Amino acid sequence: MRLYPSFFLKFLLGGILISGSSCAQENVNHNNHSEHDLGAIDFSVSCTDQAQEQIHTGLAHLHHMMYEQARPHFQIAAETDSDCAMAHWGVAMTSFQPLWHPTSDEHMERGKAAVEAAKEINSPTNREQSYISAVEAFFTDPEPALDSRPRDHEARVKAWKEAQREVHQSYPEDVDAAAFYALAKVSYATTQFSPEEEPDYTRQREAGALLENYLDEHPQHPGLFHYLIHAYDSTELAPKAEEVARQYDQIAPETVHALHMPSHIFVRMGLWEENIEWNERSAEAALQEMADDPHASAHYLHALDYIMYGHLQLGNEEEARQTLEQIQNVEEVYPAAFAAYNTAAPQARYYLEQEKWEEAAELEPRIPDALPWDDFPAGEVLFYYARGLGAARSGNLEQANSEHEQIKQLVNTLHEQGNDYWGYMSEALAEAVKAWILYEEGNTEDALVLMSNAADLEDSMDKHPTTPGEVLPVRELYGALLLRENRQEEAMAAFEAALERTPNRRNSLIALEQLNNELSSR
Repeated sequence: MRLYPSFFLKFLLGGILISGSSCAQENVNHNNHSEHDLGAIDFSVSCTDQAQEQIHTGLAHLHHMMYEQARPHFQIAAETDSDCAMAHWGVAMTSFQPLWHPTSDEHMERGKAAVEAAKEINSPTNREQSYISAVEAFFTDPEPALDSRPRDHEARVKAWKEAQREVHQSYPEDVDAAAFYALAKVSYATTQFSPEEEPDYTRQREAGALLENYLDEHPQHPGLFHYLIHAYDSTELAPKAEEVARQYDQIAPETVHALHMPSHIFVRMGLWEENIEWNERSAEAALQEMADDPHASAHYLHALDYIMYGHLQLGNEEEARQTLEQIQNVEEVYPAAFAAYNTAAPQARYYLEQEKWEEAAELEPRIPDALPWDDFPAGEVLFYYARGLGAARSGNLEQANSEHEQIKQLVNTLHEQGNDYWGYMSEALAEAVKAWILYEEGNTEDALVLMSNAADLEDSMDKHPTTPGEVLPVRELYGALLLRENRQEEAMAAFEAALERTPNRRNSLIALEQLNNELSSR
């Protein structure tokens, strides 16, 4: 795959540039900020010119996964042209986030209403009717009804994927149809995991190959850039998206989520400087929007978690401390699941990565209190993981056992909710804490077996898109235990395995250097 250096000339000859909130003329500016580029969209619909312009801008935001910024443009299109069915399609498309988390009751209600409004208008073209039918597939309740939001979400994403496949097959020249089908495939893949098997990236490879087929003809399409990064967001596939990642800001130089997205590839490749640079830009853009748009706070914390991760891998202790203060001083947080995770994770990372065990044991849970933590057990677990591991490593086994029980309660909550991915990932953390407790109690072999099993459980599932990586990977903890027992070759294998999953992790590299020096001096 090659992105031509001359794509700007090619684009000017054949596409439509969306700049900020304008196409041919200035339209709504949701946050009253200066205009900025969003990429090239050419999505013809049977609406008035004014409505068409709004739809183009809304669609560009949608492809960048800036859902809250996209929706007002589709709503204005509907107000501008009462016969524009695709305006309501756009509202429905902004009402679910297939890759992030299950849809809330409020958003589900809004999406269903938008679908009905689009159908009532009875779009005059088969293509538009196909798009509307595709989004309707997501908002059609599964039969029989499923008793958990994650399983309900999985069924809806699968239905949407099949419907988007039909749109793509009916209109193979339609780049947006291809982009949404690829996104649906990647989104569905994230719902498919097994703690008994290694991750399978077949669906992601297929989605990436599909998107690559359109890049030469659509070199500034935001969906191609964004979804290709998600398709290749794995250590195995990340190099395939490095070129696209490095060029993403050329089509969206000030869009918060677009500035963050390349770091999904950089962390997979262990490129810490690039990860920090892009997320600093994303965080700054989010800060500028937060005064007018509370949703931006979630993107701000998302970027800070990645920034923290990068600084810790480079050993930038002062920069990491400053990032910690930024996170803990946030006064208002949009209550999204990924925001909760990205709030808790960097606080735990800061102490655990630097082996500040006593400080980790004292980490105050549920900070900042602006979030309804009861709604986000997958994020809350991380506080108790830090506290439990810190207490065990500090020799305070009474506290460590208490924190372990807190984690187990949250694991049970996650499984009861049907949130099995985070349930299993959190279970691995609980077992890691228990393993270190057993080790401190003198039950060395039991500790090693339990830690090995916990590492296998964590490694059997890929990292979630909301996080740059696990909070102190269990495989590294297993290597640390083996080192303590002077099982050098086994420890080396453990740290090498950790680096295969997450290249260039500082702690694993240091441990391997130490081991190599010891073995070479024999």
